[in-house]
Amino acid sequence: MKKILLVLMALILMGSAAYAANRKRIIDPESLPKPAIELIQKHWPSCVIDQAYIDGKEYEVLLSDGTIIEFDSKGIWKEMKCTDGLPVTLVPGYITRYIVGRYPKQLIIDCEKMRGGYEVKLTNGLEIQFDLQGRVTHVDD
Repeated sequence: MKKILLVLMALILMGSAAYAANRKRIIDPESLPKPAIELIQKHWPSCVIDQAYIDGKEYEVLLSDGTIIEFDSKGIWKEMKCTDGLPVTLVPGYITRYIVGRYPKQLIIDCEKMRGGYEVKLTNGLEIQFDLQGRVTHVDD
């Protein structure tokens, strides 16, 4: 019985330690991976980083204009959200061409890398998924 209690207590302690290690916490923006800092400086030169977070091995950044960018552990963007429209240079060209051709008055306000492609959200609320070859795989209004 004592062994069972000890094992249960050890499991509870390990679980709570893992939970504590993976909680989102504020970090110094200077401690972001170099590619993340370079991307922000290049594409949002007039913005400052209001908050930077680490959540496990991933990062989240809130810029002064309200833009939110999520990065992986290496500083490569995973998702970007910007109500004023994302810089088109960050979105794959085939997506930009498709949006400009079919929805010329709409801006891309959210772009997320997914397994096998991308999902974008436009200012009109339309969500479009693309595969890596540039084909539209799903449209959700």
